[in-house]
Amino acid sequence: MLKEVPVFDRPREKAIKYGVNSLSNIELIAILLRTGSKQDNVLDVAKNLMYDIEKLSLLKDMTISELMKFKGIGKTKAITILASIELGLRVLETSKENTFYTSPEAVFEYFYPKLRLKNKECLYAMYLDVKGQLIKEQLITQGTINSSLMDGKDIFKWGVKLSASAIILVHNHPSGDPTPSLADLKATEKLIQMSKYVDMIILDHIIIGNDFYSIAITDYSEYLKLMNNYNAPKLTWFDFKYIYAIIVVNMVIICVKTL
Repeated sequence: MLKEVPVFDRPREKAIKYGVNSLSNIELIAILLRTGSKQDNVLDVAKNLMYDIEKLSLLKDMTISELMKFKGIGKTKAITILASIELGLRVLETSKENTFYTSPEAVFEYFYPKLRLKNKECLYAMYLDVKGQLIKEQLITQGTINSSLMDGKDIFKWGVKLSASAIILVHNHPSGDPTPSLADLKATEKLIQMSKYVDMIILDHIIIGNDFYSIAITDYSEYLKLMNNYNAPKLTWFDFKYIYAIIVVNMVIICVKTL
């Protein structure tokens, strides 16, 4: 028989009476777990989990199998915890849709909670319309970010599909130091040159650590004002493949000439 929580300590009753925001982290987890084990009630299971992981934020990077190592947590409970975290992250992301990103600070504020605890580098591209409104964010690659992984083909492919006018690149430094490496600077310059062929601008490349570093190409607001007064023809996917082929051929020619 499962060990039950005394009525006056039950998180659900407390939530009904005082509201969900009155619950502690342990009580919120207990509601997700629903039941305890034969030895421990659900609050004890939640408490043991929180004491072991120390930081609530670490839960989002755990796997189902890792959660199942904790006493009283099986596969179903592990999935429930991770699913609720994922739902919360998606709600947060949805709330950022139709938001205008007109400064590096606004981009940092959006991405910092997402990237600050990542233990590997992730490269995102933010696709904006002419007003600086976010159309979509897209994870381009993750791992060690270098010039070869900052593939212009993947970055601009999404830009063409979304009819984006500007792109902001964002990646993290797990060390916490946002200072750009030489590779970061070279890769950014390479993408800026490529962007000239596809009628999109790399508006910025922001590196996030404990703070952020902005390799700003131009002042956001001034650029967006200019774009609002310019109706450039949008490329089709066929146009993009043709232009990309030209870029590749030109790069090959340059390499051959330098041999």
